[in-house]
Amino acid sequence: MKIIKVFGLICTLQLGLASIGFAQRSAYWQEKPGSWLLNAGVGTTRYLGDLNERWNLAHLQLGVSLGIAAAYRYSNRLTFRGEAQLYYIRGSQENTHLSYNNLSFRSFNPELWAGIQADFWRPDDRNHAIVPYAIAGLGLTYLTPTTTYKGKSYSLAPLHTEGVNYNRLPVILRYGVGLPIVIGYRFKWHLEGLYTHVMSDYVDDVSTVYPDRSTMEPLAAALSDRRLEIGQTPNPTGAKRGNANRRDGYFTLSARLIWVVITQKQQHYRRSRRG
Repeated sequence: MKIIKVFGLICTLQLGLASIGFAQRSAYWQEKPGSWLLNAGVGTTRYLGDLNERWNLAHLQLGVSLGIAAAYRYSNRLTFRGEAQLYYIRGSQENTHLSYNNLSFRSFNPELWAGIQADFWRPDDRNHAIVPYAIAGLGLTYLTPTTTYKGKSYSLAPLHTEGVNYNRLPVILRYGVGLPIVIGYRFKWHLEGLYTHVMSDYVDDVSTVYPDRSTMEPLAAALSDRRLEIGQTPNPTGAKRGNANRRDGYFTLSARLIWVVITQKQQHYRRSRRG
């Protein structure tokens, strides 16, 4: 995956500079087990679902994310973490092989998740000047797909555009990697790349087939099949509208500012490490 390759390149560059200031940085790195850390992040998102093409890198349809988190270092290599995040994602069939269906959405969703952060090596391992980490977690998100029609914004979920009253509070699975970039005494900057797998195929309000539009309210029927807006004939009832075999998700690439909460015990620990 592209995001893994980016992290691999950064790791290589960092390792090439490993000998510069290593002693100072390694001392900063070593939070005492039992330490608390707070962090905030801002990043970019990319939705993957029925309304985009996974490898269409010319039209990424990027969004944004904002998150705050608290973490507790349980041991030298394991940290527990909980996070609240707001993220904006969007997707459109424009510039895809299904552009003639003319479907699109945007969504500004909240999510809560908790999980484990595992360092690749111990922080006092002198064979490595940086310590990347892996993240895995479980949580919930709330789906708010909307679209624009005749200059107005409409929430899609209440309209049941596929004749389905789907769950708007699905479970999410998050996993990815992180890499410290800048390290100081109280503050650190990390770069993280995560994929969020949503246990729903309705993040974009698209999943299965076109319903019988004759049984729907006029607005719901218009937003269920939008081919008329571009001069196409409507799809027949039962025609494929999405891919129900693959659930939706999104990538997040974020920069995170971490604040190490210094306690009296932690101060004593760092003095002893520097000594």
